Amino acid sequence: MRLNKLSRHFPVSFFCVILWFAAVPARAEEGEGIAALLTGRIEHDSELKTRAIELRQAELSLSRTELENGFSVKLNTGTLFFFFDGARPFEFEAEPSISLELPAANNAELKVSSPLLMSGADGVTASNTALTLSADITGNARKKRTVELLQAERTVTEARRGMQKRALETEKEFYQALRDLYEQEAALHTKNETRWTEELEFAQVRVQGYDEGSATFRTARMELAKAEREALEAERLLRRNMAVFARNCGRENIDSLPGTVPAPSSGPPEDGGLLSLADFDRSRYTELESAEWQRYINTLSRQADGELGVRLEGGTTLNNTAFQNRAEGGVHSLNAGVSLSWRGFTLSGGFEFPLGAGNSVPALKLSLGLDSETLALAPLKKEENALAAQKELIGIENSVRDWDDLLAETDRNRSDLLWQRQERAEQFELYSELLADMRGWFEQGIVAESEYRRAEANRENARYNCLITDTDMILYQIGVYLYIIAE
Repeated sequence: MRLNKLSRHFPVSFFCVILWFAAVPARAEEGEGIAALLTGRIEHDSELKTRAIELRQAELSLSRTELENGFSVKLNTGTLFFFFDGARPFEFEAEPSISLELPAANNAELKVSSPLLMSGADGVTASNTALTLSADITGNARKKRTVELLQAERTVTEARRGMQKRALETEKEFYQALRDLYEQEAALHTKNETRWTEELEFAQVRVQGYDEGSATFRTARMELAKAEREALEAERLLRRNMAVFARNCGRENIDSLPGTVPAPSSGPPEDGGLLSLADFDRSRYTELESAEWQRYINTLSRQADGELGVRLEGGTTLNNTAFQNRAEGGVHSLNAGVSLSWRGFTLSGGFEFPLGAGNSVPALKLSLGLDSETLALAPLKKEENALAAQKELIGIENSVRDWDDLLAETDRNRSDLLWQRQERAEQFELYSELLADMRGWFEQGIVAESEYRRAEANRENARYNCLITDTDMILYQIGVYLYIIAE
């Protein structure tokens, strides 16, 4: 397929077509006109444009999620207090802080904060300058972060698959519309065959000498007029629908339908190039893969919600005024602690050790919390999770059964198409031979023109039936790919 026009006028569709060709193996050389019409159909597909926008949105969302869960630095000046008392020199207070967070490293965080006092007399003084390092040992924060990233990545994957699927659906819609036109073309030739038959019978009535006022003559004439009218109506309907088809492909009109359609070339040549669903591994079945993914990500989420959280922290405080009663002024101190969280319970504890002579008595810090609602909901949530897990298993089992049913159904359709293709090819060959004989007899004056035209209409009807079968084979092949995840 020629894509230079797409890349020049509509890069989004060009990208979609590239993805589609990456997902679908190459086919045999397409019939004249098919490539340009299909390219135009893809180029004017609004749903494909929407899918491209959704993919870009998913990519931006993934980038945002990665940034939110990556390394971050936070700076804060704290609240600034400015004093303008004329009785004392200018001064202000502030408590700036800086924190470094690295969720990927066990949700580690380094935080430094320091209350400052600046005055014209004493300059800058600081007390209770704290440096704290904390990190998770176990807990749900890391797993929740993993789930969030996996879900964002999955959104991009599904958006990309959505584009690939829409590219296939667009091609399917194109060939379905083309097939309908072939059917209308075949119906037109059937009407023409009836028309030429009625003309032949009317000529025979005239040759037999029936009076124009007789019932036989008038009936034959009305049947001929009816056949001519129906043939003209079928032709008008075909031309009108061809114009609609052309507009959907970005053309003003088309004079005739493509004379050939591409033959599938992904399967065995002896089977007309048709693939079988059995040629693909069951793990690539879209419904099954989706069901297994849902079970996997939901299991991670449930594990993250129910795990005991353990977080350690430690650090130092300079000029810690908490110990100023046991020493003149603040002293430096070291601290270490642990916090536990589980189903609404939170327990935090730690020690703070003063440094320096005469300050050997540490301070103990304890904190206990209880969320009664979370505690009461815990058994209900546990049962809900168990039921959800059972439902996910049922979904996987149903997808496996659906796969087996699809295998049987597609194999039947494949066999029917191969049989129909051979049967209609033989019919076309017979009608072609008959037309060749009729042409010779007509040129020799042995048969009437109406008989020759009837044979020609039958041959054209058979030709379009072959094109319908060829189109059905393409639609079958696209249908197989729609069931399968592109590699």
